[in-house]
Formats: sequence, C-alpha cells, structure tokens
Amino acid sequence: MVVAKAPARGQTKTRLGALIGLDAAADFYTCLLGDVIDIARKSADRMPGLECGLAYWPQGSEPLMKSLAPGFELVLQQGEALGNRLHHVIDKMLASGYSQAAVLSSDTPFVDPDQLVAGFQALDEGADIALGPCDDGGYYVLHTRAPVPELLVPITMSTPSVFVDTMNAAQKQNLRVATLTPTTDIDTPDDIRKALTTLSDWPDHIAPRTRAWLSRWQRTQDSA
Repeated sequence: MVVAKAPARGQTKTRLGALIGLDAAADFYTCLLGDVIDIARKSADRMPGLECGLAYWPQGSEPLMKSLAPGFELVLQQGEALGNRLHHVIDKMLASGYSQAAVLSSDTPFVDPDQLVAGFQALDEGADIALGPCDDGGYYVLHTRAPVPELLVPITMSTPSVFVDTMNAAQKQNLRVATLTPTTDIDTPDDIRKALTTLSDWPDHIAPRTRAWLSRWQRTQDSA
C-alpha cells in the first residue's frame, strides 16, 4: 500500500512549501507520488501474487486517487496520528485475507522495486518484519505478516529517530527484523540539490517525473 495524500496546495510537502511555495510543493509531490506508484507496479511485475493499493487521505479524494493509480485497491486512511493510520491500513489488509502487507512512503522515488520484493521474500524466510531505512532517520517501507500496532501507534513519526525507535520497539517484542537497502526522501531544498546530483549518475528511466520537476526547478534557480 502506497501511503499518499491527495496532491493539493498546502496539504503536501508543507515544510518544503514554506520555502519554495505551496503550489510548487504540491506539483512536486504529484511527481513523487507518480514515480512511487510506478515503483509499486514494477515490484508487482517481479512478484506473482503481489497486488498494489493506495492508502489515501483525505476522505472525498477517491476520484482523484483513482485517476492517479488506476487499478490500485483504495483504502481510506483512518486515525489522527500517522502511526494509527498505518496500523489501520495494515490491519485492514491482513484481515482481508492477504498473507503479508507493506506500507510504502509516497515521497521516496528512488526505491529499487527489487527491494520491495526482497522485503516480502524476507518474510517468507522467517523475518517478522522488514524495514527500509531512509537517510533522514525514518523508513520508506515496512513489511509485515501480522498487525504490529506496537511498532506504529506509540512511535512519534516524522522525527529523525523513527527508524531507531521502531527497531527498539521490535527488539522489545522479540521480532525478527530484516533491514533493506537505505534510500533517501526529499523534504528540504538541500534534499533537492542532493537528488539532482544523485540522478545525474543514474539511468533516465529512474524517477522520470521527479527528474523532470527537479530539472525545471534547477532552471528557475539558475535564472533567478
């Protein structure tokens, strides 16, 4: 399940929007989300039986989300805090009959689809959960084969210690954890500049929407 907000002014990438403008931030988020949706599809192409979904917010944005992710199962996020919403999504998927579930961040367009597959394979091989760390201290994906509210509800999200806090919580529960290859997300202008450097060394098919937006942003900065 890709965890996503409807791309709207003032609703997405607000920290970045305070610096580059709310309209620009919403446009950027649309590009990030599109690339992550493609990553989810590619992972499903690599793994028979894997299905894709979108855990969306807010209520009423379902038509827009359908247009952004055609064919994806849609689940409305429920709960005040992000940890509660993630727990609800995972619990709903597993209660629906899926043997495993994963929640994937919508602002990490550089994730290798093979890493998402590797997370499910780690569960098959005995891990209780698989986590993919981000270089800002969070994580981009959590795979599990059982509800794990203790790893989500008590954790304060969107802090530099989310990954460490989650690992500590897993240790207290005696859960076996598989760690996936780290990636980066983009929250600040410095992150944008780092992404431009990273993408210059990567093939053009990686994160094409994000790449196009970053190129436009760089041109505006160069001309300012």
